Amino acid sequence: MRLGKAEWCGRLHGAELREAYLLCHEMINRFSLISWLADDRLMGSISPADLKWSLEVHVPNMAKSSLKRFARLPSKFEKNREAVGVMINKGYTLNLSLELRDFEDEKEAMKWLLETSQVSAAAASSH
Repeated sequence: MRLGKAEWCGRLHGAELREAYLLCHEMINRFSLISWLADDRLMGSISPADLKWSLEVHVPNMAKSSLKRFARLPSKFEKNREAVGVMINKGYTLNLSLELRDFEDEKEAMKWLLETSQVSAAAASSH
């Protein structure tokens, strides 16, 4: 199973946020991950400068990554949900082949992500 997870706890900004996103990309690329769970429930607001950087760097990197499915547990903070919504919309403009779904329950999110892993493993073993 090639699944990654990021759990956000509080507000990161500037270099800290960028480093966290870049570490996520490094994990995705190093291990050719196909599924990702973003637990954003405790993630605070994203500054305008960080949103701009995310749109220029983070979103295009996600669009060209190996990920096939991305499950998200949205932040409880409205400002964060608004900023992430802008990032998701930008992703759709990049011919994003990533299937994205929001969940309220982590178990349901994992179940959905694992469906992809099982399908991929079955397809690989039948060849």
